[in-house]
Amino acid sequence: MDVARPTGSDCVKDSRGVAVADFNGDGRLDMVINNNNETPTLYLNNLKQSGNAVELKLVGAGVGDKPGLRSTRDALGARVLLTAGGKIMTRQVEAGSGYASESMHPLHFGLGGADHIEAVEITWPSGLVQRIEGEELKALVGVNRLVTIEEGRGLPGDLVKACPLVRPATLAVAGRRGGDGSMH
Repeated sequence: MDVARPTGSDCVKDSRGVAVADFNGDGRLDMVINNNNETPTLYLNNLKQSGNAVELKLVGAGVGDKPGLRSTRDALGARVLLTAGGKIMTRQVEAGSGYASESMHPLHFGLGGADHIEAVEITWPSGLVQRIEGEELKALVGVNRLVTIEEGRGLPGDLVKACPLVRPATLAVAGRRGGDGSMH
């Protein structure tokens, strides 16, 4: 079954890579396709009802910054287990997530109708495991937020920094709208 054409995402160009990120800063994942010898095709997710979400930006302690911690600042290789709505989801911070493309580094968790996060467990490349749960987590994280978590920070106020997930766009999109609804 072809679902691309009805959704307007049937790019017929000679494409080489795809990246997924929140390009327009609205909290929903968008997609850009790298086209060979042509401008990229940007598909913005404009769904009216997309459910709740949270994005986790992990910051490693940095090699040599703190004794015993060896994770790089971009936390490559860190693994996160997030529990929300009784479901456990797993994400890992990766580099080179696709051919000729790179997706965003904050980890995006679609929560659907869940209105809070029950637990977050991070296994850092250094081997350190951090777990945040219960009322402490509710007070610090919430949903529809971009949350920065730093490795090895002991105090709850220092451990988590949160800001609204819906944030001003940081990418100016210039170009023309194609017949398929995509930006060129």
